[in-house]
Amino acid sequence: MSDSDSQYGIEHKRGGLGQLASTAICGNDITSSCLYVSALAILVSGRWAPLALLIVGGLLYLFRPIYAEVVGALPLNGGAYNALLNTTSKFRASLAACLTILSYMATAVLSANEAIHYLQGLFPMEWSDPTIIGLTIGLLATFMVLTIIGISESATVAICIFIFHLASLTLLVLVGVIFVLFEGVSTLETNLATPSGFNPFVAIFFGFAAALLGISGFESSANFVEQQAEGVFPKTLRNMWIAVTIFNPIMAILALSLIPLDELNGANKNALLANIGFIAG
Repeated sequence: MSDSDSQYGIEHKRGGLGQLASTAICGNDITSSCLYVSALAILVSGRWAPLALLIVGGLLYLFRPIYAEVVGALPLNGGAYNALLNTTSKFRASLAACLTILSYMATAVLSANEAIHYLQGLFPMEWSDPTIIGLTIGLLATFMVLTIIGISESATVAICIFIFHLASLTLLVLVGVIFVLFEGVSTLETNLATPSGFNPFVAIFFGFAAALLGISGFESSANFVEQQAEGVFPKTLRNMWIAVTIFNPIMAILALSLIPLDELNGANKNALLANIGFIAG
């Protein structure tokens, strides 16, 4: 342990979480964005959505080494809050903490609502808006109770969920590509020829802003950096960046290749990947 580490009392645990377990815990957070972020980007930027999602990947690529260096120099749980607390004032650190909490709350509500819409696709019935809102609140309340009673996250369960999730996304991509190879790219050509309603720069900006929801979770690896083995944290950032940079733009391209834009802006927006799978399958 170096002198600087001794000063702050920092020491990674020997035998801490490895690369797969650490990536799974934070990767489940960021890769779940694939379920909704493509639809959000298409809603506001139309045909420019894949480009907006790629720009977000480029932003993460530039931010990744900075975040790795900051957290690597001060590897304490707490992420941006602890980094700012040790480099600036308590006010700025508290402000960052409040913004982080707001981000988590917004992501939780959006994710829970999307989960209920995907669940709705499994049942041949129409749910009213109050029903969907009530089930969303119930889902959030369930996890709130689990958190209050102190149930912690299992690394083994996280790994299983992560592998199943990536396998499902990969299978969906393969099925979608096969569908396009057999059916052609006429839908994609029509969508790419359809104006987005804004000039290209404004459309890309709006799509970029919406797509930023898809990287919520990139900072979550720093929240348990003390439990990770030495040198694992930068690898988790790399792995999360690869996942969102590959899957998010591909899902947007698949959506534009399979579903007309007017239908993407309709009922398909709430459970986009399920509808892509239904059409391609």
